[in-house]
Amino acid sequence: MSMAAPKGRKHLSADALFRLVRNGFARILDDRAEATGISLADALMAAFAMFSLKSPSLLTFDKERVEGNLQTIYGIEHAPCDTYMRELLDPVSPASLRPIFQGVFRQLQRGKALEPMMFLQGAYLLALDGTGYFSSKTIHCASCLHKVHRNGAITYYHQMLGAAILHPEKREVIPLMPEPIVKQDGTEKNDCERNAAKRLVAQLRQDYPHRKFIVTEDSLSSNAPHIQTLQDHDLRYILGVKAGDHAFLFQQVQVTEQAGGVTYYERHDRAAGIRHRFRFVNDVPLNASNADVRVNFIEYW
Repeated sequence: MSMAAPKGRKHLSADALFRLVRNGFARILDDRAEATGISLADALMAAFAMFSLKSPSLLTFDKERVEGNLQTIYGIEHAPCDTYMRELLDPVSPASLRPIFQGVFRQLQRGKALEPMMFLQGAYLLALDGTGYFSSKTIHCASCLHKVHRNGAITYYHQMLGAAILHPEKREVIPLMPEPIVKQDGTEKNDCERNAAKRLVAQLRQDYPHRKFIVTEDSLSSNAPHIQTLQDHDLRYILGVKAGDHAFLFQQVQVTEQAGGVTYYERHDRAAGIRHRFRFVNDVPLNASNADVRVNFIEYW
């Protein structure tokens, strides 16, 4: 997370937020039989530092660990090597990190750092997207997703559904707790982004029951079940669509256009030499099998 601290608000400085994260890590239960040597809080803070410093790999961060000054910046007393970091962090449940995300969010709220991020009609723009963060043909665990290739080889991988508050005019983003996409206990099928979205949205409403959000996602999320999930949790949305994936929707827009029911708008930015064109139509069916799911369509060139 990158968030500039307003002048005079020391509790929103990087040092203050790092201490907040460190204190949260210290409250996570270390269930090792003998918690000797490097503490779990140090291992978690080292992992946080690795991403904060944008280290391309654990081995690169290991060099930072030896040469850098992690104690001064991140309060790490003893940073683990890459192998030991994996051993310490693998058993930690991702759910134990949720209070830390919430604590940072409350700090930003108290410091009025959220107000500049407000997007439209009192709502915040919340971007959701899936991403992969591990892949191997040999290393795997019980929670790994897997893909069987035509030649019989198996690729094991981990993904998650990320969530972040953003604003088109701001460089900063505020990440919320992501949702892991992992094979659930007792199941044979892979988990998927759609199921993860159900869990994330339900938890989002539990964590922030009164906060107004406008969810923005790519065209994979423009389906009736997901839209129904968003509506059930009182979330507005801006979802991408593609002509190849949503042929019925584009056909309905074309029919409406031929009937004169489409509105057009054009703006010419002469200084930049750019012409902006829009067309939009309200209350059209998303697809043939879910005609009762009505959406507003806007296209921009």
